[in-house]
Amino acid sequence: MPYLQIENDLSLIKATKKILTLALPMAGSQLVSVASGFLCMAMLAALGHDVLAASALIFTTQLSIMVTGMSLLFSLSVLVGHTYGARDYPVIGNYVQQGWTLALIISIPIMLLFWHIDSVLLFFGQSKETASIVHIYFHAFVWAVIPSFLSTCNMQFGYGIHKKTLILSVSAMSVVVLLAIAYVLIFGKMGLPKLGVAGLGIATAAQYSFFFIFTTLFFYYEKSFRRFELFRYRVHQHSEHFIQMFKIAWPISIQMSGEMLSFFVGGILIGWLGTIALAAFQIVNQYYFLIVIPIFSLSQASGILVGQACGSKQFHEIKKISYASIGIVLAASILVACVLLAFPKHLVAFYIDVTNSENIATLHLTILIFTVIAFSQIFDAVRNIVIGILRGLFDTRFPMVISLLTIWVIGMPLSYIFAFPLNFGAVGFVFGGMLGMLTGTIVMLYRWYVRMNKY
Repeated sequence: MPYLQIENDLSLIKATKKILTLALPMAGSQLVSVASGFLCMAMLAALGHDVLAASALIFTTQLSIMVTGMSLLFSLSVLVGHTYGARDYPVIGNYVQQGWTLALIISIPIMLLFWHIDSVLLFFGQSKETASIVHIYFHAFVWAVIPSFLSTCNMQFGYGIHKKTLILSVSAMSVVVLLAIAYVLIFGKMGLPKLGVAGLGIATAAQYSFFFIFTTLFFYYEKSFRRFELFRYRVHQHSEHFIQMFKIAWPISIQMSGEMLSFFVGGILIGWLGTIALAAFQIVNQYYFLIVIPIFSLSQASGILVGQACGSKQFHEIKKISYASIGIVLAASILVACVLLAFPKHLVAFYIDVTNSENIATLHLTILIFTVIAFSQIFDAVRNIVIGILRGLFDTRFPMVISLLTIWVIGMPLSYIFAFPLNFGAVGFVFGGMLGMLTGTIVMLYRWYVRMNKY
């Protein structure tokens, strides 16, 4: 029986293996990208304090805007997986072409925003010096927007048809391209001019261009891809696929935009509590993002497999895939919680000198926040997995509404109340967010329970 066919006797062990086989390479490619970001940050730090300060704004702005745009394309892997399970291969080609079209449409307003980013930053009270550095970077990075979104489409297509090894391999190669070009252009090596932050923007454009060109050429020349008819132009003939993709995608985009904005607003509110609170919050966030990456990959893998089960009419296997996904994430998040609770001082030591008396207050506060986050990340992990499963069932609007309500109507107000009126500071802020996360998790589990009863 082919790999894609969901076996009638699929056990929880087999379902777990399927999920991990798909999720681990996805997490690996994203972790490679994150690691390259840390190295690029180190390169910019060598250019001086002003550039280092501006780089924090550069990466925050880039991450929030680009993730918002890319999230509109995340539905592609679910749709491709669903259609792949139904073995309707030419329709997959339709979806990919519509994905490329949507990527180009999304790119236009984002490129315009990046081109005028200095005006936006000045409007929000940033200094002219910082805005100028950010402006230089984004005038170079703007040429990375189109290839990055097109690359996202190719990546989602690859995940949907289980070409995960290809995606991971090309991701690793593209990171080599990024680091090599960034080093040469940032510092002016090999006789080339020293471009500073602009050099990183150009290198990022080269990275995404390499990924898109390499994968597209592979799709074109590899015989097994001909069944998808990727390069038979027919975009104008299948507008219904574009509409379907957008209907599934826009709630995902709004949900992720709301979550990204909450990190930004949370940072501002924590900043009101002083530099010690902000430093502790930043240390915790560095680890939190490392936790979120594999969870997001597992969530996406669960959605793809559920979509394939639906497409192949193996509805009775959806529960087993769901149980296996939730079981994996519970085991992983409990392990993470144990690490956070048992070794908080060792984790903090990666960022500050814990033996320095000047850092005692930061160390103490970070350990307290780790205690709350240890439980909060369990709720968040389960919530994300359930959202991924529901996406596989094309259920995206309900998770969007609940996520926005639990973050902005419950979590953020509670965080503010605990942090300021009740004077619990940064710990209270994180505790309020945990209560909002717990509420969202309970509601999402109930939604999942209701949907599972249909199968």
